[in-house]
Amino acid sequence: MSKLSKLILNTSNEMMQLLAKQPSVPCGLPPEEKLADDLGVSRTTIRKVVDLLSEKGIVLKDGSNKMLLRKPVRKDFYTSKELDNTKADQIEKLILKKLSSYELKPKDRFSELELAKSFECNTVTVREVLLKIEQTGIIKKSPRQKWEVVSLTMDMIEEVASARKLYEGYALSKFKQMADDNIIWLQLEKLKSTHLQLLLEEKRPFNALAEVEQAFHYTLLKACENRFIEKSYNSIFTLITYHLWQIEYDHSKIERVIKQHLEIINNLLNRNFAEAEQLLIIHLNDAENSMKDLVFSEN
Repeated sequence: MSKLSKLILNTSNEMMQLLAKQPSVPCGLPPEEKLADDLGVSRTTIRKVVDLLSEKGIVLKDGSNKMLLRKPVRKDFYTSKELDNTKADQIEKLILKKLSSYELKPKDRFSELELAKSFECNTVTVREVLLKIEQTGIIKKSPRQKWEVVSLTMDMIEEVASARKLYEGYALSKFKQMADDNIIWLQLEKLKSTHLQLLLEEKRPFNALAEVEQAFHYTLLKACENRFIEKSYNSIFTLITYHLWQIEYDHSKIERVIKQHLEIINNLLNRNFAEAEQLLIIHLNDAENSMKDLVFSEN
């Protein structure tokens, strides 16, 4: 498990993206106050991130003076595997697996203490994860009551699908404005290689599938250059992960998802933006219909 918090790792990636846009190096680092404001974190977090970038040789610290020595490159960024290695992330995956496998079924009730004992962790971590999952609508809690599993409804799925089309459609429109030296193109190339490798594997482990799904959609969202959009997408992605657990053994659906990702990536890399937008709509419609099929089969 990483000794660094997910906030520090995420902020490090966001700051490196920001610094990669500097017109020339070496140059002075923006003031702490401005970085904290731009990234929506505290100055204490900024200082910890600057220390990390100093260790990587990206930033030089000389007393109160800080200088950007070089632009960040792809290997400097923290991977999704490193970002998803906190205790809270591990607990979230365990809870989502219980929900998607129907070990916890609609109308079932459970307490934070019960889960904490089951996972051998503290109730604070469990509560943090449950509050995050609650935002998806698949669990709820009334005052002085246990948590309760809620059945997904068609309306909920349609709301999620609408939000995804809005966010990701906007992201694709932003790709048209991206300079050829923007780091996002390198990230797409890396994503393409990961998807191709996954297609070659006869057995596709769930963690690998969830990782490419998350990397694909979050890479698209990075084109928005809007931290509020990225953060608001977290609850949507929790619901997507829940659905992935449900279709884990449907190899035809899994393969179709990977191939759809690849088609979109290839068209973006070839600057065929109109085609990429049409393929994204098809992909999101398929995801919506897949979720609706499961809801319909449960009722």
